[in-house]
Amino acid sequence: MSLPLERGTSDLNVGAALRVNLSGLTKAATWSAFFSGLIIVLISATGPLAILFQAAKAANFTSGQTASWLLTIFIGAGAFGLVLTLRFGIPIIGAWGAATTALLVTALPLHRLSEVVGAYFIASAALLLVGVTGIFGRLIDLVPRPVVMAMLAGVLFRFGVDIFSSLESDYLLGIAMIVIFFLGRRFKWRAPVMGSLFVGLAIAGAQSKLVNPHIGIAIAKPIWITPTFSFGALFTLALPIFLLVLTTQDATGIAVLINSGYHAPTNSIVAWGGVLSLIGAGFGGSGVNISAITAAIGTQEHADPNPKTRYFAGISTSFFYLLLGLFGATVTGLFASLPPILLAVLAGLALLPILGSSTHEALADADYREAGLVTLLVTVSGVSAWQLGAQFWGLVAGVFVHQITSWKFGKSQNT
Repeated sequence: MSLPLERGTSDLNVGAALRVNLSGLTKAATWSAFFSGLIIVLISATGPLAILFQAAKAANFTSGQTASWLLTIFIGAGAFGLVLTLRFGIPIIGAWGAATTALLVTALPLHRLSEVVGAYFIASAALLLVGVTGIFGRLIDLVPRPVVMAMLAGVLFRFGVDIFSSLESDYLLGIAMIVIFFLGRRFKWRAPVMGSLFVGLAIAGAQSKLVNPHIGIAIAKPIWITPTFSFGALFTLALPIFLLVLTTQDATGIAVLINSGYHAPTNSIVAWGGVLSLIGAGFGGSGVNISAITAAIGTQEHADPNPKTRYFAGISTSFFYLLLGLFGATVTGLFASLPPILLAVLAGLALLPILGSSTHEALADADYREAGLVTLLVTVSGVSAWQLGAQFWGLVAGVFVHQITSWKFGKSQNT
């Protein structure tokens, strides 16, 4: 029998919830939760940012437009997590969709910038509508939990593999970080990934692998772009962005919360993401939503053993996102000084516990085992069609297989 999910302050009205969570911040504040927020932003500001700059280059963005884009997604992600975390008292982590950003790399050159912004507005309004009406919440309830957990395991699988595949570039650095992590697990350190980071930094420094790029301090300024609307952008950008956010971000991010023992305020998550995406769309922002991957770092016991005070990890993450939005060039330069293997191993180790638990839950129930296995394999395969990623097709395949394996041929006969 599964334990009841932690509801935080979802049963209180908005004013009462904010008072309770704000007054409890000093008690909830821990170094491990603070560090978890830093790690989340550290990971989010490396690989995903590289995709964003590729998209900006493909669209011939000016430096000011690129800075405005960075400002809106980071400030939006910070506001998303801050508001929802304080409202519900659980660690809700904001982000922007790496999958939707990757889509923009090929789609942006085909449309005028004003059409792209128009597509942002349409996709954001559609997400807001889904959240307000509660349609998404009802759809999620129709998908068996083991299938959702299998999809989550498939998404995280690559991060686990990267722990070991990245060792080829530096065995000493990678193995040392892995050993320290499992020693921390053995001796029940509150944040074993913190030990891995310190060891990684020490070895990388000794090997002279910490580069020192030119870092300039400047505050980004928002630049308004008047939207225009076209059928081409509607079908090649707005619709794919809408579907990708729902399937690769919201479904996965909500699964992370549930798997961590929290009651996920599904409709509020989708609706608030739509609101902030609407606000940022005119400044080049490509959308804000719940984190699909790195959220696991802030929702597990390593962030804080107490699930009732773990919401500080959401506050910490929001703080770093807001700081990154204001001083994007400076913080990005600092992140760029770290070797790729350090970030790859650190991300994989931080996500390893939830990868194990989600895989176990996906395959533990014999009635759902085949559906869960198919979901996991399809998600890991990376298969995509019609601008829909493997996460979506994994869910579809899992539900389809479950319907086949549980299909009853006719009514049972009483004897």
